[in-house]
Amino acid sequence: MRSMCFASSSSKTASSCCGRRQKLTHNAMVAHRTRSYSHASAFRDCATTSTCRRFSSSNFHRGGNGDIIDHPGNRQNFLKVSSSSARDLKIKSAWGDDVKFFPCAFVKKPRKVTAKGDLYALSIGGGHLDEMMEKFSTPGQYVQMKISPSDKPAFIAVANGPKMAKKTNSFEFLVKRPSEGYADKDTGEVLQSTAQKVCDLDSEEASVLVSAPMGKGFRLPEDEIGDVLCFAAGSGISPVKSFLEEEGFTHNGETYVFYGTRDAAHTAFAEELKTTMGGRVKIVNAYSADGNGYAQDYFKRMIDSGELKLKDPKKAIAVLCGQKEMTEQTIEMLENAGVPRERILMNF
Repeated sequence: MRSMCFASSSSKTASSCCGRRQKLTHNAMVAHRTRSYSHASAFRDCATTSTCRRFSSSNFHRGGNGDIIDHPGNRQNFLKVSSSSARDLKIKSAWGDDVKFFPCAFVKKPRKVTAKGDLYALSIGGGHLDEMMEKFSTPGQYVQMKISPSDKPAFIAVANGPKMAKKTNSFEFLVKRPSEGYADKDTGEVLQSTAQKVCDLDSEEASVLVSAPMGKGFRLPEDEIGDVLCFAAGSGISPVKSFLEEEGFTHNGETYVFYGTRDAAHTAFAEELKTTMGGRVKIVNAYSADGNGYAQDYFKRMIDSGELKLKDPKKAIAVLCGQKEMTEQTIEMLENAGVPRERILMNF
């Protein structure tokens, strides 16, 4: 099922969420194929390449002393390595997006934070944090993370808010470790995903390559805010935690978090959420193993029964992070409850 948020996902999954189409330059299209690319197709096409092919500079605009290469490990077409320095690595894709990766050390190495399941928490720091912090302005933003330059990057939401990140001088993340890797399209060899590699790092001395935070995050409306309704499933709680931890707004109403997991043993950040918003958050744990549905089903029952009464639905806001089916159902239920679509926020 396709992810509808940037919480913890592979580049293939995350790129499928990017709907905007961007075109390669004319020369780049001649060198590769004569049609425009969406982010998703560009990632997929590069996956079919088994070796790094070096192209003639006559086919591409090049800057500095960077070489243009087709790098299958990054699942991006015609990547230009702008720096070979060990201190930072800047990669530019042919459609114009710059992604600069910084080497970051672990403040806390990956550790399993649920009794069952495969959710791992970690935090990073390093000498480049000032530059990275400048880009972290809105809860809900995400980073790209990988171990080596040739890895396919994982897209992972930041789990602490901008204020807390600056206070602790670190970024926190919650990463879901996939149980299986992925098959190389050429050889069929099963390879570890980047998320697996990150979660398996077992040394405080290890480091990862991380981009600065990116994405629009959860953009709040400028007018008065009433009740706040948050919905998350699994690792999707990361950007919601960031949003609540930031406390970057005032509101006249209650704050609810509808948090969908299998059961208590599969639930991360249970204690941390209780202290957000000054401890005024009402957490509704929607355990699917109980047979009572998912987070959105709990919300609907509470609305229908009158247990949850919105003071003014038109002033309420909702924050969502979950899979496609969950978000679509939740949006429909919120609109039926009177919450305007433009006040239903997602981080992509």
